[in-house]
Amino acid sequence: MDPMIKKALDWIEMQQPDSIKRISRVVWARGAWKLPSLHTAYLICLKGYPPWGGNVRETARAISSLSHMGLIFPDAGQWLLSQKKGDAWNDNVYDTAYSLIALADMDIQDPAGYQWLLGNYGPEWEHPGTTALVIMALAKQDTTMQDEYHDLVKERALWLLEKRGLDGGWKNIATSNIVMQSLLMLGLRKELKVSIDWLMKAQSSEGFWGAGEDNIVATSLSLITLALWEHKGNL
Repeated sequence: MDPMIKKALDWIEMQQPDSIKRISRVVWARGAWKLPSLHTAYLICLKGYPPWGGNVRETARAISSLSHMGLIFPDAGQWLLSQKKGDAWNDNVYDTAYSLIALADMDIQDPAGYQWLLGNYGPEWEHPGTTALVIMALAKQDTTMQDEYHDLVKERALWLLEKRGLDGGWKNIATSNIVMQSLLMLGLRKELKVSIDWLMKAQSSEGFWGAGEDNIVATSLSLITLALWEHKGNL
């Protein structure tokens, strides 16, 4: 393991995340590198019912992070499914994408959900982070890449690469990581070498990522990206 990656993994474990989002990201990052985390038990203690305060997006993040620790909570998955109205969650792209990702991490497929993403994709979602999240949900829900959405995913992946800055990144560390994760899931390694190099150079000497933004989330997302890079897009 690269010494700077180890430094980052040690750094996040020593932090005191104060929200479900931050705790989930730390647990997910450590799990992506097959390492335990003291924060896992805390995240489980916060579960309750409805799970994680009844917030769809936070519950989805928690489900995914715990799945990377090998922990599956079927009741949380059933609650998440119960919150679906029609084919989507809250008629919201982010809630729906995170929910589909979480369900896939529990080996639950939801064809109607990803059909909703396909049918509703349009100009209002044409932002790198939003588009990348949609791609991630589609890729996680159907790893066979059926023809019905293969063309959209391929075209949007090329669009994301066109939106990359000259330095190798996108809008900020968080957005850059979500974009890289989605493209790595599609197997675009050669195209992302410059972005991975940029990401490593953006790390601070103390081990964390993020200048003027949430360092815990930025560092956790960076470690998840690097784990995907290390494992050739599979976690």
